[in-house]
Amino acid sequence: MRHQVTLIALVAAGFASLSTAQNGSEGTGPREVSQAAARGWPDTTRGVHVFVDQLPAGMTDAQIRFAATHYAGTQKMLRAEADRLRAVSPAFLILHYRLGLGLGYRAPDPDCNPTGEFIAVIDGDRWVQEWPGDTAVRENWFFHWPAGSASRVYSCDWGWYTAELDDPGWRRYWHDEVLRQIRANDADGAFMDSVSVPNYLGADRFKPSLPDVDESFESSWARRIADWLRWLQGQDLGSYLIVPNVGAWINGRDATDYSGADGLMVEGFALEADASPLAFSDWQLQMDRCLGAIRAGQALLAQTYIAGDQERMAALGSYLLVKGEHTFLAIETADEPEWWPEYDVPVGAPLGAPPATITDLDPDGDSIYRRDFENAVVLVNPTNPWDGSAVTRTIQLGRALQQVQLSGGGVVGEDGTTDAAVTTTPATEVTLGPATAIVLLASPAPHRVRRHLRSDY
Repeated sequence: MRHQVTLIALVAAGFASLSTAQNGSEGTGPREVSQAAARGWPDTTRGVHVFVDQLPAGMTDAQIRFAATHYAGTQKMLRAEADRLRAVSPAFLILHYRLGLGLGYRAPDPDCNPTGEFIAVIDGDRWVQEWPGDTAVRENWFFHWPAGSASRVYSCDWGWYTAELDDPGWRRYWHDEVLRQIRANDADGAFMDSVSVPNYLGADRFKPSLPDVDESFESSWARRIADWLRWLQGQDLGSYLIVPNVGAWINGRDATDYSGADGLMVEGFALEADASPLAFSDWQLQMDRCLGAIRAGQALLAQTYIAGDQERMAALGSYLLVKGEHTFLAIETADEPEWWPEYDVPVGAPLGAPPATITDLDPDGDSIYRRDFENAVVLVNPTNPWDGSAVTRTIQLGRALQQVQLSGGGVVGEDGTTDAAVTTTPATEVTLGPATAIVLLASPAPHRVRRHLRSDY
């Protein structure tokens, strides 16, 4: 009955603004991106906002227009492609991609030897070799392991050498090179990939192998990363956005302070890369860390790699639970531009700031997390059948509400259209099984299909 009472109360309080929000302030034209400063983070308070990982070169004019009017930004774009996007939307954000923890060398072979192609990065309108040459590098730029040895640490997955972040020469080289490339590409900041304590990326995925668990090793690296980010903010690069990729951020031992960054990418948000749900405790830890960053004013790029309807809805629900003023979602399944119906759910603005902790959204302690929006109630059951936490809850709504139903979505056509659609069905009760989410509206959602422009829900 507690769910029934609170949902009825919401109908009277929050849903009272539904007709005004849908018919008035949110409009029906392209998203307007606010700019507190030139190409700064847009305000994401209302609706679902998308920052995509990257977009392909050679998109049609119609796809360019779709991307520029539906996404807040992307990364890893040639200057000419960035200019095409900004010709449509001058506020479109571009982040320049660089490794934040190492220096790209050559792709590994199956035995973890650097024998493949040289790793490349964007420099204006060109892809160039990241490795500056054997005679240009300095040995003190590299982290050596075991301690005191001369062994560089090579990534068996991605072909880079781990850098010694404390070294002044490395810091100056990386800063100056990245700053030059940001300016060449007219980018808005640096996306710093793989900025995690190295053994959290897989201790045996390096050559030589790193320790599986080592408190001294991990704390020294957490300190290195925090100092590196703070140092960058004090340099010329600090006038641009600095956005490290922190991975899934679910290692309970991780004490890294990322407060020196302007934004964070959480890769593997809400679900693992293989679409399986996170362990319940890992989900709680990830949500709490995201909330801490959001409440501190940092942007959050929540990215996941899933395609199933249930999994995408679970990612959307988790995003809505934590969403703040600069919080973005990306569901990535293809290299081409994509659009998913989850992005069009007309939730409006949240009724209140993001909570201090995720448990604040489960005051009953029944593992159903809820957040209220002007136009919606969001319910999430993040329990997991694989870790013994699974529960199923049936909630009586007290009156007929509209349960969101989604269809279509995926790659945007060359003509710049999508078949993504949001519809609703009446519901007087809902059942949430493990790893599911539900969005309820007070009135039917407008049918959205094959649109070139979106409303800013």
